[in-house]
Amino acid sequence: MKHLIPTLALLLVSTLFVRADNMDELIQSATKILEKRQGSVDPIPNEILANAKGVAILTITKGGIGIGGQGGEGIIMVHHDGNPKTWRAPSAFGISGASLGAQLGFSTIRYILILNTQDAIGQFVGVGKIKWDATAMGTAGQDTGSASESTRDLEQHAVLVYRDSGGLFGGATFGGSSIEVDDDVNQKEYGAHIHVRDILEGKVQIPQSTTRLYGLLDGKRD
Repeated sequence: MKHLIPTLALLLVSTLFVRADNMDELIQSATKILEKRQGSVDPIPNEILANAKGVAILTITKGGIGIGGQGGEGIIMVHHDGNPKTWRAPSAFGISGASLGAQLGFSTIRYILILNTQDAIGQFVGVGKIKWDATAMGTAGQDTGSASESTRDLEQHAVLVYRDSGGLFGGATFGGSSIEVDDDVNQKEYGAHIHVRDILEGKVQIPQSTTRLYGLLDGKRD
């Protein structure tokens, strides 16, 4: 029975969350999320993006009726610390989780995660639970809390979270959820024998569809 409840929760959410078929769909989704943020009155400062070791952009659907669950997907891009700095090809990943308690309704939450440490990036390389907690995460922007910390202070967080959410679970977070590399999407894009480390180490060709996304990450607004 203890295994049945989480399974039912995930099945319930999966009926509302349809995964992307390919990398281009994930890139286009990430581009729209970042365009909205950077076109808002509270964009991510260029300094934070320029100094990030990596960025993950994802969408999560969370909710339930009594039984709670969540499902999501996104891409992570590593910032190669060269001269000049460049963004390496994106790797796809999925997120899932379940929880108990009085829950009613569903919500879609979009995140932009600024990854400031190698350990934070490492969470997207293997299979396991996301271990970030409040001491490792900062929030910024009007829709996530307070932007009272300086840019330098924010960069001290292992993970900096920008969130765009709505619905009954608008304040939801995803710490403790399971994250897994989406090998199907990655290998469809880069080749049957490509490993996630090959992607993040810059051993594959960057998709052409990232042009707008990477421009935004480099501070271009137009």
